[in-house]
Amino acid sequence: MRYNPWLLLTLRGKVFAVVGVVLLLGGILLGQRDVLWFGLFLFLLPLVAVVVVARSRLRLTCERRINPPEAVVGERLSGELIVTKSGQLPTGLLQFEDEVPRGLGRPPRFTVHRFAGEWRREITYPMAGLMRGRFRTGPLTVRATDPFHLVKLDRRFSATTEVQITPRVVPLPMMRTASGGGSTGDTMPQKAGVIGADDVLVREYRSGDDVRRIHWRTTARRGELFVRREEQAWDPTATVILDSRSASHAGRGRGSSFEWAVSAAASIALHFVDAGFRVDLFDAGGAMVTGERGAQATVTRQQIIDAMTDVTLSPRATLNRTVEHAALTQRGQLMVAVLGRMTPGDVEVVLGAQRNRARCFAFVVDADTFTSRSERSTPEQYDDHRAALDRLRSAGWRVIEVEAGTEVVDAWTNLDRVGEYV
Repeated sequence: MRYNPWLLLTLRGKVFAVVGVVLLLGGILLGQRDVLWFGLFLFLLPLVAVVVVARSRLRLTCERRINPPEAVVGERLSGELIVTKSGQLPTGLLQFEDEVPRGLGRPPRFTVHRFAGEWRREITYPMAGLMRGRFRTGPLTVRATDPFHLVKLDRRFSATTEVQITPRVVPLPMMRTASGGGSTGDTMPQKAGVIGADDVLVREYRSGDDVRRIHWRTTARRGELFVRREEQAWDPTATVILDSRSASHAGRGRGSSFEWAVSAAASIALHFVDAGFRVDLFDAGGAMVTGERGAQATVTRQQIIDAMTDVTLSPRATLNRTVEHAALTQRGQLMVAVLGRMTPGDVEVVLGAQRNRARCFAFVVDADTFTSRSERSTPEQYDDHRAALDRLRSAGWRVIEVEAGTEVVDAWTNLDRVGEYV
């Protein structure tokens, strides 16, 4: 490969070459032999460095490992580079720099001063999952220089390594009031295929139960009050909606309202997957992950994690596409929405996804608490948001408002407690 010698020179090398030419001409014109020899020395030194560096054959191999290859946002990772030189031919001074995205930290730099012989270097450097997403580390760049830093020649490996930084997922407890009955005290019904439309189950009487539902035959047989719980077939599918519209969120980086919403939606979806539900997951762009009917066609944890790793803010102004896709699947009686700033119009759109779903819950993120005062909602937007929440509650949704600093598990528990007073 041919190189342009002038482009290989560093700023110092170019200064040496230019000063050398000037001194050469000045020595010739003035007849100063000492100046002539010094100018020749300054001119030839970078040229010799160019020849040495450009003709050095780099027989290098590189191995890269990232541990772990998949981490949760905020976790620390470590990168490891193993660089090996084979052959006895001498090389110039070698400087290495591995390309690391900003979401993972600073790129590592190191230098090898050994000019001849075979050698092996193992370099370990820290990284951190500063941002959610998929990143590639590498390729490794090798810069060959001379001892005087007059010349630089960059060569680059082609291999890269992918790192996945997933949203933070927290385990959630079983919701005791998931049926929305509240005053009846019913828990979540059993799955479809276990209970028929006309099946009658009984349980112990709880304070607040309607006395008209007392099952007298069981009460007389057992000597304590039991109530009747009539249940319809239960389709074990949960619909999870993530409001990913950029206008609905505020804040930046890991502390933004959107990242809280992503963490909450991922935790909720995985909670239902672990409970044996089929999960339909939607964002402002439509369907993200949908489970097919059939025992062997369920959504996996990895599908949920991958989808929530890749989700980004959407420029869409409405949730119409979300509702359209949710209406196409239209299954299951359970819906959970993680929403941001709302307007009355947004609520009417969301209610279109409710349809025959009997249990609808909403986490509404107070985006203003995730950002500075200058970027908060206007008084008109705030009034629209409050009106939207009132409309959502009046439509039978169980709603919990979330502020910055609230843990996902605490919001989930608070939502369960709200059901006790419905």
